Amino acid sequence: MKQTKPTHTAVQTDTADIARELVYKSRTRPVRSNKLLKYAYAVVVSALVITVYILAHRNFSSQSINDEQLPLSANEELEIEVLDGAGSRKVAQYVTNILRSKGYDVVEMKRNNDGIVERTYVVDRSGNLEVARKLAETLGIASDKVFQKINRNLYLDVTVVIGKDFSKLKVFQALNERSKR
Repeated sequence: MKQTKPTHTAVQTDTADIARELVYKSRTRPVRSNKLLKYAYAVVVSALVITVYILAHRNFSSQSINDEQLPLSANEELEIEVLDGAGSRKVAQYVTNILRSKGYDVVEMKRNNDGIVERTYVVDRSGNLEVARKLAETLGIASDKVFQKINRNLYLDVTVVIGKDFSKLKVFQALNERSKR
């Protein structure tokens, strides 16, 4: 019988292959991690650039629209604030109801922060003084009581401050004539 010598080459080859594979994997893992970090960094930077572009574009667009004087022809587009400077919320509510019945958008009605005022007046907030004058005429307020104090942060077009002289306004004279009959 022939004796066969045990060959250890197969075992050695397997061990060598495993060792090479481990060395290869350990070298590729950091490379893969670095590539993954680079991709993540690229995505974050891209998202940041897009966000900055959108915000800058939005501010530029809204600023250019606000700088132009847009004509307010329809009553529905005119946003009005009614302030009670007469000391009677009923008066401010009546003016609010009259304006809404004429198609104006009264967005707020509240007490005047400056307290009671003697004369009723109108303040243009949007830079369209002609529209404020037209509203004053509708209410029966003298044109010399229309002022311009532009404040785009209020998101209003006109502020109407009702003073103690409210009974002399055209809208209240009509109410007085009805009550006399």
